[in-house]
Formats: sequence, structure tokens, C-alpha cells
Amino acid sequence: MKKILLLIVLPVMTMACGERASRGQAQHKTDQGNTFPMYSEAVGDTFTVSVNLPNNYKKEDSAKYPVIYLLDANLYFDIVATTLNKYSDLGLTPSVILVGVGYKDFSAMDSLRTRDDTYPTAIPEYEMELSGGADKFLSFIDNELVPKIDKDYRTDTSKRVLMGHSLGGYFTTYAFLQHLSGKDNRFNSYIAASPSIHYNNYWMLDQLKAASDVEGNAKKVNLYITYGGLEDEESESDSSIMKLADLTNQLSNLVSIKQSRSVNYKTDIFSNLDHMDTQLPTFIKGLQWALNEEDK
Repeated sequence: MKKILLLIVLPVMTMACGERASRGQAQHKTDQGNTFPMYSEAVGDTFTVSVNLPNNYKKEDSAKYPVIYLLDANLYFDIVATTLNKYSDLGLTPSVILVGVGYKDFSAMDSLRTRDDTYPTAIPEYEMELSGGADKFLSFIDNELVPKIDKDYRTDTSKRVLMGHSLGGYFTTYAFLQHLSGKDNRFNSYIAASPSIHYNNYWMLDQLKAASDVEGNAKKVNLYITYGGLEDEESESDSSIMKLADLTNQLSNLVSIKQSRSVNYKTDIFSNLDHMDTQLPTFIKGLQWALNEEDK
């Protein structure tokens, strides 16, 4: 079967997320945040949502904060939360509320993210048991999760960021596409680390091109996409995979069509990083850039 989504995560990462996975879907509250199960009518399944508050949240009881929505939370939430809190203390990033969207445990994440992060249904050669549910997953985030977070916490509703890696990066790009197409979307910034744009023979590129002919959403948005330079090794063994330079050039050309619609686009290739190395530098650099753009 053609290599497509890098669904197998390194064993060390599995061990790292074990503590969070063991919490299951139990309610878990601390002074710093909250973890709770949330049933989605749109998806017909229950997700585990984790919230991390900035260190100064209780001290500044009238302040409102940007909200970062992070996918694959079973794997990334703890380390991103710790990093953002420390960076905020040092003045390297603004204080933010981090919302992680995850599953009851790591095993569930590994099997269900193909259902929630992809659209349309996977072509037969991928042999995916579940796929094509990104429209329902986005509806859950937009219409169920975001309103709850805005109700329960002091959020700056003008600064919402969606970010994900690999399949999560693909979903992030899909959400950006919905914005371009003029459909309701609640985010101001999209951060995608090594997005699996090659899914379904580069369906996403065709859709971005088609969206250039649609009268879209005029709201200002930011899009940040990265890859690791070592990911080019895959294109050497699979002729259907574009070289990174070609892919990022196509993305840049397609997104540049949207400049009249106030799209700020930035891309980086981290020369010495592989697919599984791009998450944290992308999330941190992307947030620094996107939140700075939103303040202009």
C-alpha cells in the first residue's frame, strides 16, 4: 500500500502520552485548567477536551485571551501547554488559552483521527477503514466546542487559532479552505505542520484553485504551513509525491490569489527536520507570527 499518512507514531511518543491517555474521559480539574469529555452531535462520538489557562489567568480577572485549538491532544497537549506557559512567562509568546481536542485514549486517537481529519473519503488504494469526516469534525469544533469555550472562559473572540500536524495539518488546511469558500468558520489563523496535502492525489490543491473563483470570506486570516527538509526523501522513492519546493510554490501561488481577501500567508521549510520533528517549532513560530499579525 502506498505510504500516505504516517499514522504510526514513534514508540517513545506513545510512552510520553501514557499519563494523559490513562485519564480516559474522567473530569479532571486543576488550577491551571480542565479536562472533560464532550459528546458531539455532529460527529456522533465523544471527544476528550483539555484546557490549559495562562499563569496569570486568575490574577487578571478581567483580561481576555487568544484561544489556540490544538488537534491530536493526546500526543501534543501536555508539551505544548508547558512550553507556552514558560514562553509566556519569558515574554516570548502572548498569554493564551490552549484547548486540546483529543480522544478517550491514545489508541482511540490513532484509529479515529483518519475519520475526523480527512475529506473526502479516501481512495481505495489507501485501505482506510475510516475516512472523510472532516466536515462533521469541523462542525463540532465550530458550532459545539468553540461556543462552550467562549461561554466558560474569558476568551478574545477576535483571536482564535487552529493548529495541527500531519493529518491534523491537513484538517487545518481543510478548515482554511472552508473559509476561502465563504463558509462559516470561526478561526483567524491556521497553523499546519507537515500537512498531508498529498491525500487523495493532491485533492486539496485542486480545491484551493477552485476556491479562487468563489466570492469568499472577507475576514482577515493568517495561514502558516511548514515542512521538514528531510521529508523530500519520500519523493525520491515515490514519484507521485511532489518535491517540497514544487508543493510550497504551488501553495504560495494559489494562496496569493487570495491576497485581496486579506490572507496573510507564510511558509517555512526546516532543512534538517523530518516529518515527525516539525510540530513544536511550527506551533511556536506559527503562534508568534500569527498573533503578531492579528495585532496589526
